[in-house]
Amino acid sequence: MKMDFEYLTRAIPPELYAKTKATFSTHIAIFEPEEFAVGEVICVDDYHFVLFLSSAPVTKVGNVEYKVRKGDLLVIRPWEEVFGIPGSSRNRGKYLHIAVKKEFFTEIASEVSRGEPFAFRHVHGHFSNQLLDLIGLFQQEIMNYGDAYPKMLHSLSTQIVFQLIRDLDAEHDNSGDSKWDNACDNDFDNADNPYISNAIRFMKEHYRSNISINDICNLIYLSPGHFKRVFKEQTGRTPHQFLLDIRISKSKELLAKSDYSIEDVARKCGFVNAGHFAVAFKRSTRLSPSEYRKKHAR
Repeated sequence: MKMDFEYLTRAIPPELYAKTKATFSTHIAIFEPEEFAVGEVICVDDYHFVLFLSSAPVTKVGNVEYKVRKGDLLVIRPWEEVFGIPGSSRNRGKYLHIAVKKEFFTEIASEVSRGEPFAFRHVHGHFSNQLLDLIGLFQQEIMNYGDAYPKMLHSLSTQIVFQLIRDLDAEHDNSGDSKWDNACDNDFDNADNPYISNAIRFMKEHYRSNISINDICNLIYLSPGHFKRVFKEQTGRTPHQFLLDIRISKSKELLAKSDYSIEDVARKCGFVNAGHFAVAFKRSTRLSPSEYRKKHAR
């Protein structure tokens, strides 16, 4: 299976590839490098998708520069040149690189476009929790069974590509990413503990992404157990509850002021899917998202 992507392993700088965890199947390959390749143009065949799990250098694809950040998803089409700009950020950082065979992607994209020529709605967007879950299942299948069950690998590979297309097809409103104008936004911004203030600021900036307690603790240099205890002492809520409140608050704003579908609102606010969003929203407001929209739409 590895030979299908041998050209890519040659394109990656040897010192970087030596520190890269790679998972291969017939149709897709997933790489987990320990740092970004900067200062060198890389140009390869097939489709490539980069999921940024941390801050990253400015990335140039073709003639366009992208100031990417944690939670972003970027597609590189066949033979597009990609270049990490040196000095624009720390070289070290976490990201996932997904390579998809061109013929396999074209087959799936044809179904998405109903047989018409396929074009990405966006080449720069945000990845979903669902995509991360599928990647985890794919890696677990390879780790446990190798290629013993090709139909299972084909199914997981197909789902990953569909989800990549769906994530990039979603609309993303980048206005106000780090600004809030409701009560939730103002709560505890000036918490006595600077670690908690930084954690809250991080949640507000990255609520769209699949952030975890470990992500926050790595930022503020506290152990998860200590962080959870101190956070609840300061805010009266667990970190999970606080992040959920942020997402619910933002979703109320979008439901009232926009025409986005319920599914799009869910994606924009960091929920796994529309079902998860509906359950959490009703538990919080005693109204379904559609009921809230009817009551508060402007």
